[in-house]
Amino acid sequence: MPRAPRGTLSHQVILEHATQLMDAEGLSAVTVRRLAKDLGVQPMALYTYFKSKEEILAALYDSLLATIEVPESPDAGLDGVRQVMRHFFRLLTEHPAIMKAGSGGQGDMRLAEVLYALLLNSGIERRTAVGIASSLVRFTIGSASIYQERAGWNADHWSKVRNSLRELPAERYPVMRSFGDDLPEFTQEEVFEFGMDRILRTDLNKP
Repeated sequence: MPRAPRGTLSHQVILEHATQLMDAEGLSAVTVRRLAKDLGVQPMALYTYFKSKEEILAALYDSLLATIEVPESPDAGLDGVRQVMRHFFRLLTEHPAIMKAGSGGQGDMRLAEVLYALLLNSGIERRTAVGIASSLVRFTIGSASIYQERAGWNADHWSKVRNSLRELPAERYPVMRSFGDDLPEFTQEEVFEFGMDRILRTDLNKP
């Protein structure tokens, strides 16, 4: 990992290196001592910008969430909600360790502000908007958390799954065995889109 040129240490430089380190080695590798070593400075130099490791991680989380592209207008409707959640999903799959960095800061508040503005301006009543936003965020985090191990699923994978289903005892697993003949194939992106569409169904205000 390249060191920061002498005299150029800053919030941005520290967070950029912290992001690279997190992506390469996981969140546990992001420590003040390790960052200082990689940047070629003494640990105390980092305390000029951040009070603790926890503050670095919180700032890292917020800085990544700030990269999510949002619609220019709160009147973008449900298409705008889809845009935001697609970017959120992509962010989490590109930086999976960020899901363990913490939450509740400015990044989460910005995301919530955008989502609720889009939902409420679409004519969705407040309780339903809360349920939709909560479901979308949880669904997106869950989808992203299993993405790494399932992203490589291809036609060969589905062929093997169908073969294994055909071998199930019919008397015990009649429904699952039946999928051995016509199990639909999904990429992980398609599963995400399918679930998001179901949450954002057209009759959102109906009980």
